[in-house]
Amino acid sequence: MTVANEQITNSTSNSGLSNFRITIERLIELLDLEEEDEYGILRPTEYAFRTAMKLVVEAYDSMGDNFPKASIATDDRGSIRLAWTSLELDRTICLFCPHNGSERAYIYYHKSEEYGSEDITSAATLTHWLEWFNKV
Repeated sequence: MTVANEQITNSTSNSGLSNFRITIERLIELLDLEEEDEYGILRPTEYAFRTAMKLVVEAYDSMGDNFPKASIATDDRGSIRLAWTSLELDRTICLFCPHNGSERAYIYYHKSEEYGSEDITSAATLTHWLEWFNKV
């Protein structure tokens, strides 16, 4: 096997790990944000951060190489939103991790005319929707 082929094979077989690392790095970068600006809170609350980390880690443990990378943002209350978007498959999944325990984490999904939401009761719910997101 040539070095180029070996790199292609390694990048393909480690794509889930790479996507997971990118997602985790993006989550951790949120902790370096200023606490707030004129529009509200920028940095996530500890509750939102812990919820997002737990769900992402457990979903990766189930999915491995099939884990897709997410874009991540906070809202003005310190909640976290993770979004997985595929323009090719016209699919979007958003995971909402609230700023405190009085609200529930949930998934919003969208594909063409199909859309809805579901409360997150465990990482298995996130895994289910990420597998749906990955279907060709």
